[in-house]
Amino acid sequence: MTDVDVLSIDFDARLRPHIGISECKSTRGQSGEQDRLLWLRGLQELLAADRATLVRETVTEAGRDVARRIEVDLIGTAELTRREQVLQHLPEHFGVIGDTPFKEQSAEADRQLKKIGDLPSGLVAFLRHDALLAAPHRTLGALITLDELLRSGTVLPAPLAPLLAGHALQALLAAALRAGGRIDTVGSEGTRQEIEQGLGTGDPHDRQLLRVAEMADTLLRQELAALHRAYRTSGAAAIERPVPSVRSAISQTPAWLVTFMDLSERLRRRSPIARHLPQTIDLAVFDALLGADAWRAPAFDHLFSLEHRQALAIAVTCVERAAPALASYVLPVLDLPYNRTATSALGTGETSSTPHELRLDAADE
Repeated sequence: MTDVDVLSIDFDARLRPHIGISECKSTRGQSGEQDRLLWLRGLQELLAADRATLVRETVTEAGRDVARRIEVDLIGTAELTRREQVLQHLPEHFGVIGDTPFKEQSAEADRQLKKIGDLPSGLVAFLRHDALLAAPHRTLGALITLDELLRSGTVLPAPLAPLLAGHALQALLAAALRAGGRIDTVGSEGTRQEIEQGLGTGDPHDRQLLRVAEMADTLLRQELAALHRAYRTSGAAAIERPVPSVRSAISQTPAWLVTFMDLSERLRRRSPIARHLPQTIDLAVFDALLGADAWRAPAFDHLFSLEHRQALAIAVTCVERAAPALASYVLPVLDLPYNRTATSALGTGETSSTPHELRLDAADE
């Protein structure tokens, strides 16, 4: 329906997502200021964003008054300059930000996508963009569909294949973070049930369709049992056959959901590390693996510790099981150096000063 200049998402210490949107305008004076503020507030409501910011070259008092009333941040050039000074240690271009190798290869991938008729552009767009904001069951459903297409013989050329694999890894990680955040509220089993119900019905909180399917299964079993009794009463030999299940027919629970839930639980236990992982993936996949070197900047050292690699290893395993055809493109992220920090926070709140002091779970090893 519309676009926005900046969409950001970050996760807090309990893995709750926080969404921010920003609009940047180079206009001066009052022209369009209040109109854009009201537009941005409406977009914030539409996206259920936690914060919205309008950046302009100049800001008027009337604009500030409207911004306060509708709870939208209004920033002028002077304030923006001060903020940029705090971020001078960051590279000007990195990952998907600015003029990077990703930008050129992404454009080529778009051209390739238009030539592949059996790969829906909407599915790719979802994994590239919408999955960052979507509920876990929607992301898992998209990965199930993608795997079915790849298994049916759809061949992806480069750079579309490696980029799509990177987006799939990032989408799955974002879903696992959201699922990890839900564990505090409904527990691990409740979170799994929400995902299973969402995959089957499209709504993780609506069990009506599944109840109807379960009732149909019960009725079918009862009718078949009555039919078998009638045959035996008439002297016919019983023929045992498996009873089909309506519930199983509409359920899309993937076999790798166990791995996904294991990932979500581990991320929740190591939330200080887990909340960094979307940016670690962004730099590892869309910067390092594409031949750029901004990911090596000292400003990103805290994103490449051994604990980050341990968590990524489980995420990569999940991608291997969810979409095996894409696995080879994301495996190289584990070969990058992950010893760039001297200290890093563990999920238990402990710190480790040397690599050999890290406490690993058996599955991590």
